[in-house]
Amino acid sequence: MLHPTVRLIVWSAMAALAQWLPLAALSLACVAALAAATWLAPARLSQLLRRTRWLMLALVLVFALATPGIYLLPALGGLGPTEEGMRLVSEHLLRLLFVLSSLTVLLQVTGVEGLVSALHGLIWPLSLLGLDRRRVALRLMLVMHYVEQAPPGLHWREWLQGAAGAGEPRRFILQAEPLRAADIAVLAGLTFAAVAFIGSLS
Repeated sequence: MLHPTVRLIVWSAMAALAQWLPLAALSLACVAALAAATWLAPARLSQLLRRTRWLMLALVLVFALATPGIYLLPALGGLGPTEEGMRLVSEHLLRLLFVLSSLTVLLQVTGVEGLVSALHGLIWPLSLLGLDRRRVALRLMLVMHYVEQAPPGLHWREWLQGAAGAGEPRRFILQAEPLRAADIAVLAGLTFAAVAFIGSLS
């Protein structure tokens, strides 16, 4: 399996690519990501979708009702959705669903400790400026652990009072793995694809 840092970079590249895909290709990618997330981690996917439901509702209202175009319900006038607005709603909801589903898969196959290890490798250039990336990674691991273990419905005031961190202390281990040949090959391929894509835009 690929190095956690490479997995995170690949996921970031996929999330960025989703912003450029046409509607048909985006729909197929979204269906594939949702199927994989439903199969691997249905509970985690349901949790992510539940936490972003208000964002999805805001997308629908903003784009459907505030986008100029042909009214689908002329009787409602300016209060009704437009054809162009519903098209934008479809595109943005598909992009959001793809990102959330693929993130679910990434979290499931990588885990919290693996994801923190990925970020530890990703911020390596900042260590040249004197940043202690190991300390940053361990603090992030602690925060993510409490977020994962927090009971549903926990109020932010309870976070400040330490309710989320209640329980037995846990020992965290930061695993820093070296890159292998396959990891370097994937990074080289992504770099080449990014350069070619940027060149095609100019």
